[in-house]
Formats: sequence, C-alpha cells, structure tokens
Amino acid sequence: MGQVVPFLRRVKVENYKSIASCDVTFTPLLVLLGPNAAGKSNFLDALSFVADALETTPADALMRRGGLDEVSRRGQGDTEGFGILLEFVIQPDEEPLSVTYSFTISRDPAVRRPLLVLGEQCLVRGTRPQSSFKEAGFVMTHGFFNKKGAGGVEPDRLYLPLAATQGVFSEVYRSLRRMLFYHLDVGLMRQVQSRSAGITLDDAGKQLGSVLGALEQRYPAFKARIDDYMGAIVPGAAGIDERLLDPYSTVELFTRHADREMVFGPEAMSEGTLRAAGLLAALFQPAVLEGEATLLGFEEPETSLHPAAAGVLFDALSEASEHVQVVVTTQSADLLDRDDFDPASVRVVTMTDGLTTIGEIDDISRRLVDDRRATIGELMRGNQLRPSTGETE
Repeated sequence: MGQVVPFLRRVKVENYKSIASCDVTFTPLLVLLGPNAAGKSNFLDALSFVADALETTPADALMRRGGLDEVSRRGQGDTEGFGILLEFVIQPDEEPLSVTYSFTISRDPAVRRPLLVLGEQCLVRGTRPQSSFKEAGFVMTHGFFNKKGAGGVEPDRLYLPLAATQGVFSEVYRSLRRMLFYHLDVGLMRQVQSRSAGITLDDAGKQLGSVLGALEQRYPAFKARIDDYMGAIVPGAAGIDERLLDPYSTVELFTRHADREMVFGPEAMSEGTLRAAGLLAALFQPAVLEGEATLLGFEEPETSLHPAAAGVLFDALSEASEHVQVVVTTQSADLLDRDDFDPASVRVVTMTDGLTTIGEIDDISRRLVDDRRATIGELMRGNQLRPSTGETE
C-alpha cells in the first residue's frame, strides 16, 4: 500500500503555546522559515502532540510538555484550552479518502481531572464524485458520541483509538500515529545499541546502525544514495555503514583521501557528521520506502553542518519528499539560497507581541522570487520576508 504524498493538506491550530490562531496549507516539502523563538517549533510540536496523544493519552502528552498551563496560550483572556484540526488523505484501498479530524482540550471546570476533551470529530469521505465509499464519521461532546452504536468514553480521553477497531478508522488512526518527529541526540547516537529489525529510526536517532544495515540488505540503491549525500556533505567520506558487534550495533564512517582509506567509529565522528547521517537515514529509512511513515518532521536540520552543505541537505530533503511528506523548521538563509525552490512551499513565521503568525510569503517577496530577482535566502538575509495575512488570522 503506497503512501499518499502529501499526507497533510491543511492544519488549523488555536491557542497552542504562542499560536493564537493559524491555518496552514501543506505541500510535499514544507519549510517553516523564521528567526529563533518565532514559534516554528510550537507549530511542529502541535502536530507531534496529536501523534503523542493518540499513542498514549492527552494527559500523558501534556505531561511530557509540562502540563496544560505550559501548552495552552496564556494571554489576553487567559485561554484555558486549545484546539487542533487536521485535513489529510489516506488510501486504505485503491481509492484515496479525505479525512478531517479535530479535537479541543480544556481545563476541567470540576477540577476532578487535569483536563477535559471538550469535543472530538472525525469525518471520512471519498475524494471522487462517484466514490464507492460511503461517508463515515463520529462527533464527541464531553465524552459522549452521537455515532450510532458508540458508547461513552472517559472525558479526558480521545475516542479515535477506540474507534480504530472499526473499519476505516483503523487507517485514520494508523496514519496519524505514523507521523514521525526527530530531535537527534548525538550523545545517544554514539552509544552502542542492541540490534533491531531496523525499519524505523528512533526519534532521537537511536538504532542508526540497524537502519543502515536494513537499507543495505533490502534497498541497496537507497543506501547508496545516503553514501553519495554523505560524500557531498563530509569531505572524503566514502560511505557510512552498520558495524555489527553481536548482539549489538553501531556505525562506522569510511573515508578516502588520495590512496588512503580510514574508518572512524561514532566516538570519532563530529557532531555534524553524525547529525547528517541520522537525518539521511530518517529520510530514506525502510519505514519511508515501505509507506509506513506518513510525515517526517525536523527542527533545524542544518544544525552543526557547514553552510556549504546546506544545498546538499536541501537536495536530500527534496528527494525524500517524493516518498513521504517532509516538514522542517529553519532559520538558515543558506538552506534556501537557490533559484529552483518553489516559494509556495515556504511558510514565513514571525512573532509580534508574544504571538506567532504563520503565512505564505507576502506578494511582493513572491514576485521577486518568481521573477528570479532574489532568492528566498537573500530576502531572509535582508529581513524582507513577511507572512501574507491571507493564511493566518
């Protein structure tokens, strides 16, 4: 079963951290571009919250983020909750289906529990005029549903994990759970780890060796692509492979200078080299190639890389977005300092008076890029990029 790209088509977020309200359309490769502390990470975290809340519970997902007070926007009116809506496409059979899923979480006024799911909705439709799929969905208010045959659910829980035992909702649940978000931890990546099946890279980059080994065995052409990218990013690099220390696994970097070959273990690799390897493994891992991942999210993937490597990194992100939707945050002008990038894939993120605004590139900047009079990177360096008001309230 192939994965539809792009998976997400639209996301609305209200009162989540610094975001009062935003309505963002998606592309196969979406770049959230803006200065440090503008709120880029908050938007990406809202997407990650959905996956976390479905994997565990909303309460557990909030606890990982410091509780409701840390997540719900505090400002004018002292908002007591937040809401997230996602529009996306799934393809459980031959026909793509359109899904709208949303929920609203607030403080429980009775203070019997830390939160209350005020509402949750899911609607699945066929995408073709003569679709053979009949509409399916549910609506929840305060823990009870109006879908025939659906019983109540605890008011601090989401219903979708329970609905996933019924027909098409299984694919809805699975697709949202398979959004993967990466925060690579070089310290963990240096450690020798127990070998695994190697289909999915851990969010911190653990199991890097197992993923590379699985690619070498099952998808050698894509493993070769990773080696090509590593050679372009790290001078002299000839490839990065799994090193087996049964029953453990780690990685080793092969370099070639003149006629001399050298091998380096993870403890001898630079932070930038390990981060590049982790990023590339995430982009081309078996879970992506086999349609098991629906979206990959990365915060500032260019961190610790030489500016000259930014163009190579962007090429890897673009190539991977043919197989899976990719969302990245960046404040690097070097990453987007090119003529061939479609400005429609950029969302400019700014912060004013503590509130985040997210929007498409403003019309003036868009014309400059379309006319090849400036790159997005050049406009960013000149502090000329502004979000259009047409996409964000």
